[in-house]
Amino acid sequence: MEGERDRYDQSGGKPVDEAEALRLILALAEALREEFGVGVDAHPGGEGGEAGVVNRAFMAAVREILRRVVSQAEGDAKTTSLLRQAARLRLEVLGVGADEATRLLDSGPTFGDRWLAYLALSPPSVVSDIRDGDREFRSGRGNG
Repeated sequence: MEGERDRYDQSGGKPVDEAEALRLILALAEALREEFGVGVDAHPGGEGGEAGVVNRAFMAAVREILRRVVSQAEGDAKTTSLLRQAARLRLEVLGVGADEATRLLDSGPTFGDRWLAYLALSPPSVVSDIRDGDREFRSGRGNG
């Protein structure tokens, strides 16, 4: 498949700045939410096939967008940074306050970028469920 990528490589295309990359990521997440609805709610922390097709496609598209923005050396850190911004903006749109958003963003550390992508893709009902689970855990009711 790598040969296909080389054949269609658009690296000579117009470069994209970080702000435009973030806009593209947000627009892509919105389009996927509209297309799949709650169907994007598929195993955010999974690896490979467990991650859910929509989540994996979103991550592949994000990596492709960022190829035009950052060097390969800084790619992972920039991917994380922009996904975190996209997820935070998604949570803000859904009325999540700054402190709670930070807590939710940090609540999936073992999932890495897959968690951030999941939050960026999540429809309102899923974010509500995540918030309810966080509240239960913090109140001590979610420990067993």
